[in-house]
Amino acid sequence: MSDLLRKKPKKIERSPTVTPKTTFSVNDLPKNPKEEVPEKKVTPAKPIVAEKTTTVRVSVAMKNKLNALVTMGIADTVDQLADVLIDEYVTNILSKDEKKQLEIILDLYKSKLNNR
Repeated sequence: MSDLLRKKPKKIERSPTVTPKTTFSVNDLPKNPKEEVPEKKVTPAKPIVAEKTTTVRVSVAMKNKLNALVTMGIADTVDQLADVLIDEYVTNILSKDEKKQLEIILDLYKSKLNNR
């Protein structure tokens, strides 16, 4: 017989129960909720509507990451989120030469689109 079947399983040692430093009770709440400071109303920015839409093939994991960031409120749409991420990458990561190269390539794509 295997040694794995003969050995008794190890017992799990439990740590002491953790208690919070401070506690909360319903009596601690203010009596009149109207006396609280009103929340500031934030007007959401209007989403930028693209002239045309297209599809981009990404993995399911990437799609889930993008949708999770949109759900968190980082941006209103995946398109806006991608724009923010690309702008941050260009600003913080690319060198001056790479930025110039990117600008040239983008101009090339724009000219191809205008010639159609």
